[in-house]
Amino acid sequence: MDKVDVRFPQPARPAPASVPKTAQERACALIDLMGRMTALLRRETEAVRNRRPTAELAQYAREKQPMSLVYEEVSRLLRVDREGLANLPAEIKGALKDASTTLRAATEENAEALRVGGEAQKLVVDTVVGAINRARQIPKTAYGPAGAAGRAYAPPTHGPQTSATLNTRL
Repeated sequence: MDKVDVRFPQPARPAPASVPKTAQERACALIDLMGRMTALLRRETEAVRNRRPTAELAQYAREKQPMSLVYEEVSRLLRVDREGLANLPAEIKGALKDASTTLRAATEENAEALRVGGEAQKLVVDTVVGAINRARQIPKTAYGPAGAAGRAYAPPTHGPQTSATLNTRL
């Protein structure tokens, strides 16, 4: 028996999420979830293409994570119940197939937008870093006739050449 400390009342635990019991309930829940995931992926794709702020993109990522976990679990439960899956009405099977096809297309479009956005951001960062590095490289020039005594001018260790910063809020 678990010991309970009555001096410090424990907060009530939330009820566990109810998982659909039958194959038909699972299929309907999965169709609804795939529709919501498709809409979320399309919003995120548009946000990436429109170069929306990072905070907005991070919010989409936070919303996707729990939806993906629920999707994996419900689809696994549906796949395991082969008999229930086989006995689904034709209209539910068709809706499930359509929702799956639409989600797949939205996922591919989202992945491509994220890949292109990431490459564009990397290109901008590389360009800025290259410009800063070129600005820091001041050619050493010899002074005096033919580099008298091998002495060369060196850039100062402080000042404008060493104070460049990189804006990381791209």
